[in-house]
Amino acid sequence: MNCYEKLTLEELIARLRERDDAAFAEVIERYKPMLNSIVSSFSDSSLDKEELMAEAYIALHSAAMRYDLSQSKVTFGLYARICIHNRFVDLLRREEALCEVCELDVDTLPDDGEIDTGLVARDTVERVLRDARDLLSELEYTILMYHIQGYKTSAIAEALGRTPKSVDNAKWRIFKRLRTRLSKDGETH
Repeated sequence: MNCYEKLTLEELIARLRERDDAAFAEVIERYKPMLNSIVSSFSDSSLDKEELMAEAYIALHSAAMRYDLSQSKVTFGLYARICIHNRFVDLLRREEALCEVCELDVDTLPDDGEIDTGLVARDTVERVLRDARDLLSELEYTILMYHIQGYKTSAIAEALGRTPKSVDNAKWRIFKRLRTRLSKDGETH
């Protein structure tokens, strides 16, 4: 028996908040049956079991960091279960959204000649999207796909679990890189 097994949950959470990895390992051990149960209930999803378990650990840690120890209405176990479940639901929503974005049909884009203030003409969209895969990070490419489909910054931020400011910053980088690429391509033609 290690010294952490004797600690109360409140003591473990307090130590975890002080960045005690052994305290977190004990919390994981105590809640392993719950984690396995939740992961099993999502095993039919597009995420594999190892990925789900890693996400469960992250959600458990986050729950421990945010749980209000001074209240007595909701147990930590219930709070953690809800946090983990919500994280999995968010992950599945993002996966579904990414699948929809990746299946973007260029022919369905508006025929107004521009996508973003003169950035790309309709006849170059396909080439730009192909180039964007190599030019942008995975996150930036995803943000671009959402943007092209007409999603607002706040909706993109929510779908990706980011702040609107970080999405705006990513958009700025995206369009700067794409403008640079397009101007270089224009020089070579």
